[in-house]
Amino acid sequence: MIRTPQKMSTHSRKLLLIACSNRKIRTKGLLPAIERYDGVNYRVIHKLQREGKFPKNVDVKILSAKFGLIDALTPIPYYDRRMDVQRAKELHHQVIRELARIVNEPYEEIFVNMGKTYLGAMEGYAALLPNTKVKFAEGGIGQKMAAMRGWLMSA
Repeated sequence: MIRTPQKMSTHSRKLLLIACSNRKIRTKGLLPAIERYDGVNYRVIHKLQREGKFPKNVDVKILSAKFGLIDALTPIPYYDRRMDVQRAKELHHQVIRELARIVNEPYEEIFVNMGKTYLGAMEGYAALLPNTKVKFAEGGIGQKMAAMRGWLMSA
């Protein structure tokens, strides 16, 4: 189960930053973001949740092309918007402001799983995290997915 940061001790908290997904559940109305998105990385998260293996000390934030940096439990409607360089620039200020708010209570480690275009919206993030270990998923989508799963399993 995804938890909100306020419920976790700051001692061993970890943060997963993940990009939204083009693949979404098309139901009408609002769904928590973590349920709305249905790409491969979200399927890994959903499977770990179903199996009771999703770590309790991991908070999840999602970088949405439409909404910026949001909590995994934020209710969102179905939408169709892709991240491009221009949109990443438009979201940059909101993303950095939200990231600064999120990391106000430090995380032991942050895992970032998103592509280059999404990372553009986070440009300058390192200044907010001088003493935090940040890992990035690398390679193709399958490699990134496997790295994220491995990180979650070791959290």
